[in-house]
Amino acid sequence: MHVEIGEGIRSVLILEDEGIVAMMMEDIVRELGVREVHVCADVASALEVVRTQDIDCAILDLWVRGDTSGSVADALAEQSIPFLFSSGSDLGAIDPRHADRPLISKPFADDDFKLILVDTWSSARWRPVSAAVGASA
Repeated sequence: MHVEIGEGIRSVLILEDEGIVAMMMEDIVRELGVREVHVCADVASALEVVRTQDIDCAILDLWVRGDTSGSVADALAEQSIPFLFSSGSDLGAIDPRHADRPLISKPFADDDFKLILVDTWSSARWRPVSAAVGASA
């Protein structure tokens, strides 16, 4: 499947501590036409990216170096940045505050990853303004 989103997603954060998986995700994201990809292997560097960069969407591994990605999810949610989780194991790490976020299970097919990423971004982007305002209240 070939999907190119052109003027859509410009910047993506990938929080993934397994190097090969992170490289694969980055390649897939770049195939979609995303130019700026921030790959982080730990929570602290991901929080720094969220704080200092303009991010359009994010993919968060549930477990990163013995910690959960919950604090990064919180920071993204505070800024209304759409994100999804990825996991190869325990789904119980998703905080109830973020239980409505999309999840892709590892291993995944490239096409499935593309679809869930584009859907996550576009669903947030096209959400009615009243829903976005009500969600942040």
